[in-house]
Amino acid sequence: MNEKHIIIAILSIIIVLLCFGIGYMLLIDHTEYVTTTIAESGTTFEIPNDMSIKSNNTESGILVLENDNTIIVLYNSADKGLASVMSFADIKVPIFGNEYSGNLTMNNPTVAGCSLDGECNAVYIGNNDTHDNMIVISKNKDIVSHIINSIIWGKKAADNTDNTASSSEQTSSQPTAYAYKSDGTPMYSEDEVSDYMLNKYGMVDYHVGDNGYIDMDEPGYDDAGNKVDEED
Repeated sequence: MNEKHIIIAILSIIIVLLCFGIGYMLLIDHTEYVTTTIAESGTTFEIPNDMSIKSNNTESGILVLENDNTIIVLYNSADKGLASVMSFADIKVPIFGNEYSGNLTMNNPTVAGCSLDGECNAVYIGNNDTHDNMIVISKNKDIVSHIINSIIWGKKAADNTDNTASSSEQTSSQPTAYAYKSDGTPMYSEDEVSDYMLNKYGMVDYHVGDNGYIDMDEPGYDDAGNKVDEED
């Protein structure tokens, strides 16, 4: 092999290595993250450092963060009323249904007043001990994974669980509904069910069936709470 062929071979190797290096750099998530804390529970997690507050509804307790490729919805349900719980359900249920965790792909999502273009990864995760709920939607799956895996559940959860648990273990501690409305919407405590029934029907007799749904015992209503004509 003459000197010319050697030089060509060396240059070819350099070009191949450069191509691999450039491809690797493009695939790596270079996002810079900062740690943030949910005040109610002390739960911490990392978010991209360029995210800003889209909305912070003090009445519902729902906080929405956004940047050009990611949406985060945060909600802590501790000591919140039924209206607040339903406000968060209005965001979560259209995406994840009544499941207590979820991971799916969606196109061109518009969530909590924020919109993203293209295919996005969406994850919902919650913790029954801290009452924290988090929805993360991003065009970059690595960002979603980083945020979810960075969660350290707060003190309430630390008393009962290992904070270093994997995300799959964390998702197993999801809120358990006390009862369900006729449309399948979960309610997470007995007080929420009482408030819901009182506000909708007034003082009526009802019970929670073995299937977890509210059955009406009040005369003039069927089990699902629909008005019926009583026979003379």
